[in-house]
Amino acid sequence: MASLLHVSFLSSVPPSPEHRRILLLPARRPGMKFPLTVSATLPLASGYPDSLAQGKRPSSSVSDGGVEGVKDRRRAVKIAWEKLVRWSRSWRSKARADVLEKTNKVVVLGGGSFGTAMAAHVAGKKAEMEVAMLVRDEQVCRSINERHRNPKYFPDFELPENLVATSSPKDALGGADFCLHAVPVQYSSNFLQGISEHVDPRLPFISLSKGLELNTLRTMSQIIPQALRNPRQPFIVLSGPCFAKELMKKMPTAMVAASKDKRLAIAVQQLLASTNLRISSSRCGNSWCTEECPSDSSWYCRRNESWE
Repeated sequence: MASLLHVSFLSSVPPSPEHRRILLLPARRPGMKFPLTVSATLPLASGYPDSLAQGKRPSSSVSDGGVEGVKDRRRAVKIAWEKLVRWSRSWRSKARADVLEKTNKVVVLGGGSFGTAMAAHVAGKKAEMEVAMLVRDEQVCRSINERHRNPKYFPDFELPENLVATSSPKDALGGADFCLHAVPVQYSSNFLQGISEHVDPRLPFISLSKGLELNTLRTMSQIIPQALRNPRQPFIVLSGPCFAKELMKKMPTAMVAASKDKRLAIAVQQLLASTNLRISSSRCGNSWCTEECPSDSSWYCRRNESWE
């Protein structure tokens, strides 16, 4: 919380022996408006010593009035701090609500374990929002649409009613505000090339796939724009110490949304964050992969990528 605040003492005007005024200002962020400025006028007792006014520790000879002045000062600071914390929480809650209100449809590419878990998580955040899963198996589509269960992954968990499945790329991608890519890395390039004609060039792609493409050693930040033939395709990586089963069970877990576009990363953070899933936003992205090379079983390749 300390990083959200600047505590400034108005030292330009010498404090009177009766009052000292402090001003609490929230740290400025790009695009933020601050309708609230919390200030407090702190009454000091007449016996308030000069050593306390100068920020020094009181001596043992401080009178009762001086001690009461210190208590009043602490009480006023506590009240001002609580007001600022309440405003900060309400602002963050409103920002998350704005993103959810503007989002009408989210598409999830892939019906595997993590794709199913993330689709269920997003669908559970807003009942009026459509979440469409693009899967190949018609039997899986029917089961999700009719029984609200994925027969291959987490069959014991009931999926939200606003989560639907389709095998048509046109139907799945049409009108989508966000796209969650959960197709395995090794199949992503061919898959994306096959649906590229239905992808809006402004549609943000949130990659859930981890690893490198074996033949080319490309990361998902390279595969997606190249396969879609759009180097400006909005792109976000979502990764972290999170497992699909944790999401399905609503266990506490965390992930990081990383993108060159900081505003886009924050939007994804606000879209996906919940009481059980903590999302942090970042402008830096690290893509690490450990793959056993077929030529030598003792050799491993690792790659680090920074977007800063």
